[in-house]
Amino acid sequence: MGLTSHRNRYISVFFLALLFFGIGVVESLHLSQKRILQDDLRQHAKEELSALRFQLEAEVLADIYAVKSLTTLLALDPELKLYHWDQLAGAVIRHSDHLRSLGIAPNDVIVFSYPRPQTNALIGLDYRTVPQQWQSIKKAREVKQTFVSGPVDLVQGGRALVIREPIFYDPPNNTRYWGVLSVGMDWDSLLSATHIQSFGENFQVAIRGQDSLGSEGAVFLGKPQVFENAFAKETVYFPYGGWQIAVAETQDLLRLLPWYKRNLVRLLGYPVLLILMAGFGVIVRLYHFAEERSLHDPLTLLPNRRYFICTIENYFENAKRSHNDGNFALLNIDIDRFKSINDTYGHIAGDKVLVACAERIKSSLRVSDLVARIGGDEFLVLIPRIHREQDVLKVSDTIAKHISDTPIVYEGSLIHIRVSIGYALYDKSFNDPDEMFKQADQRMYAAKRRQNPLYRF
Repeated sequence: MGLTSHRNRYISVFFLALLFFGIGVVESLHLSQKRILQDDLRQHAKEELSALRFQLEAEVLADIYAVKSLTTLLALDPELKLYHWDQLAGAVIRHSDHLRSLGIAPNDVIVFSYPRPQTNALIGLDYRTVPQQWQSIKKAREVKQTFVSGPVDLVQGGRALVIREPIFYDPPNNTRYWGVLSVGMDWDSLLSATHIQSFGENFQVAIRGQDSLGSEGAVFLGKPQVFENAFAKETVYFPYGGWQIAVAETQDLLRLLPWYKRNLVRLLGYPVLLILMAGFGVIVRLYHFAEERSLHDPLTLLPNRRYFICTIENYFENAKRSHNDGNFALLNIDIDRFKSINDTYGHIAGDKVLVACAERIKSSLRVSDLVARIGGDEFLVLIPRIHREQDVLKVSDTIAKHISDTPIVYEGSLIHIRVSIGYALYDKSFNDPDEMFKQADQRMYAAKRRQNPLYRF
């Protein structure tokens, strides 16, 4: 039926639209979830960066404050008359976390170094002859505060920060310069204590501000591009100047999460979508089943009256528009004495007769012809593309003989079947299908009255 095919097409389109809409919703929610997870990871990274900045700052300042005790002693004993500087320097180094070496330079010339004998070669070094170091000493003297320079590469390998403590004869006025106390801080030890390397395993981390120049200084840890792509920055403050530390995403930030957490929406969404689509499919299947039952006879599985009438109305309208006679024909087939068959052999036998008649009628026709059972013992046949009355009579004769030639066997009994057939061939005189039904019905009853031994026509 054309109506059914159109409806099926609409249902298929709706099913696909619903499927794609569901996929779109799931993927949209998945993208939203990814953004939320990324924001959470960034926020967590910002908090970690803040803690990292605090720890880095605290580690450096703790060792700076440890050196302050020596600065105070030097201010009190500018002539270095005390003979226990080795013990004092050793105590400061041991009680610090990252300090490794120490040098005292009155008038910027080293006269004492620690530890010995490793640093004995430095005795007598005039900082003014070493431009790279002299710049940081000059800066400490100018700002009159602790100055953190570096990190610098060491000859013996590794890197170190150099803390310059300017010493004056007249603290706190600090107008008369005495010299400088220089302390080496192990860079690798400092990084290990702050766990910055483990943080860098998940994010891109960089630090700039060589020689305490802050955001204006060179990058000495990580890549410069990190500052261009950073989603968070923090400043490490020293007594003078500081560093800037930045964090940026890796290429796939969500790799830090377990796969199921990254795809939680999909893991929940697609099963729900599958259930919904399966439910929709079940509903459609039940609908088709119900429609099929409403359009077909449950006993013979032939189309029923509703199906047949809808089809013949379409043919009638098409024939009207084409202005041609004889486009199709209608047959009305009635089983003779069917009530006596039911009364004699029972309703089960009657049902078997109806099924056999339906099969024999179908086998007598073309695939394009339509057979319907419209109730009781009556069948209707629609024959398209037929133009002459003698062709209609020939088809009717074939059907009648096919039905009556072979009796039906039921519980050892032979049930002989005869039918009466009436017909109506379309022409322009018919105003509607009901007139064709009426003509076919009249001819069928006329055939019954003639009592032909094979069929009534």
